[in-house]
Amino acid sequence: MNRITARPDRVASARATLGTSQLGTSLAVAGSVVVLHSLWRFLSSVHELPHPLISGTSWLLLLTASALTIVGVRASGYLLGNLGFTFLLGSLAVVVVLDLSAVWDARSDSIYPTAAIAAGGALLGTVTLRSVRDVAISSGVLGAALVGTFLIRPDIDPLNAGAEVLLIAFAVLPPLIACILVASYRRMVLMALDRVLIQSTVMAPAFGVSMLESEELAQVDLEVEQLFDDIASGREPLPLEPDRAHRAGELSTVLRRHLVAGRRHTWLHHAIAESDFLSVSVDLRDDDALAALLDQRQRDGLLSALWLLMYGEQRTTRHAVVTLGPAVPLASKGRPRLRFPIQIEARGMRRVDVEPATWQHLGRTGRYVDTTTTGALMVVIECTVDSPIDQ
Repeated sequence: MNRITARPDRVASARATLGTSQLGTSLAVAGSVVVLHSLWRFLSSVHELPHPLISGTSWLLLLTASALTIVGVRASGYLLGNLGFTFLLGSLAVVVVLDLSAVWDARSDSIYPTAAIAAGGALLGTVTLRSVRDVAISSGVLGAALVGTFLIRPDIDPLNAGAEVLLIAFAVLPPLIACILVASYRRMVLMALDRVLIQSTVMAPAFGVSMLESEELAQVDLEVEQLFDDIASGREPLPLEPDRAHRAGELSTVLRRHLVAGRRHTWLHHAIAESDFLSVSVDLRDDDALAALLDQRQRDGLLSALWLLMYGEQRTTRHAVVTLGPAVPLASKGRPRLRFPIQIEARGMRRVDVEPATWQHLGRTGRYVDTTTTGALMVVIECTVDSPIDQ
């Protein structure tokens, strides 16, 4: 069984990439609306505040920190680094503390914090610039601070709790909803990019090396050429020195390893290994390298079906075991042909969870039969291919 694992260097950055600039502009405008609405509330009730100077200081700090963050983001190519985000969070923390302390002993039921609510708008504008986790945790901490303050304020009136709940929702819900939207969008784009990346394997040679292995082979080939050139020109005397001889042995081992792997790793192995999504959810069992015998139409159908089975509407974690073979010859008067089954055991899904297009792709691979067991969908495809004999 070949258990294929994902490569961590291909995990996408959670910054403002993947075409989220337009979405980020919209969220920044929405965050500005939250800030401006809170500022209007502050200006309209400043004469009623028990400590207007402290509230004004919190607003001055909020606007200054927001302006500096905007300038820094534009100067860095719309990226918000760890230092800038830490500065913004620290400033917002001070803003929230000052604003909540300014209304702590207010005697009027209509006096509520404003700059602390506007901090949620500032977080809303950073959703596409930072990871969803960072913004979600920050929003949760802000919500917890607001809830705690409203619960322990000495002048709290249970009859007026609706206004407090509305203000907390106004500060916390927009960034949290934006986190959900951006996370879904990023995942959708990453899946599309990953799907396009591995689509090239459909038209690739039946056997060979993957893209990463091709790069490694190119480096090994260059080093071997340099070694041969040094020997031919006399710069490297024979016999080789121990360290150079050891390196030459390592290069030959790498070449032999790639030679052996190149006759066992088919296009399907590389397609799964090169996919950040399929590599963590699909186990491939193809000891006889039968996937190499599939034609281009069958390849595309099988790969597309696997993709849809793993990444349709998900209710539970999905995992698939794909087993090819054994193959049996078919009696025919013309060209020799082989027949072998492809068994797909998709765990964590039911038949009703399968996208309709999946069945069409399975039909392109061969005739199939599907059954449902406890917690798994079993699909067996009967494939007929040309025999590799005399090809």
